[in-house]
Amino acid sequence: MKLYYSPGACSLASHIILNEINVDFDLERVDLSTHITEKGKDFYSINAKGYVPALEINPGLILTENVAILPFLAQHDPKQDLIPPSGLGRAKVLEWLGYLNSELHDAYAVFFAAKLQLNEEEKQRGYATLDKVLTYIENYLGESDFDYLVNDNFGPADAYLFVLTNWSKVVQHDLSAFKNILALRKKVAVRQSVQIAMRDEGLIP
Repeated sequence: MKLYYSPGACSLASHIILNEINVDFDLERVDLSTHITEKGKDFYSINAKGYVPALEINPGLILTENVAILPFLAQHDPKQDLIPPSGLGRAKVLEWLGYLNSELHDAYAVFFAAKLQLNEEEKQRGYATLDKVLTYIENYLGESDFDYLVNDNFGPADAYLFVLTNWSKVVQHDLSAFKNILALRKKVAVRQSVQIAMRDEGLIP
């Protein structure tokens, strides 16, 4: 398999799960400003949507969108810990991936998609939207008896939440009020799969 990625982008979640399942895979970096890969390919010829992640499963067979890639990869976990094979447990993973993708990812995307720099009023509106979504997750974690989002096992939703909330530093958004989210982030950050992925993408020394 090959993962097309951009450092620190949402493709980092797929990179983490690839490390978790311990399979051989290649990485190819994409410059999202030019849409040219590090090997000189036109990324639009690989993924016409133009954004990462894109997972090449076999030559010419491409899967896109984290909500599809993450459960696809997680089901290859030899320990069967990352995602339940069926039933309500699997549905809860998909529920969280859908929420993170449609609500939290979109809330951060406002800061990255602006053609012009956001003015202070627009920034504050963006922060308010982020806080609203994060407050839901914070309260859920506070009421949950689980170690992670879905159950007591680390899974794709935890990887995705970790990657998205990394962006708070980039957009100068304060996470200090979200103690439960920070606690979960701390657990995720020390995983070997995360450390390796972030090192490979040049995000940490």
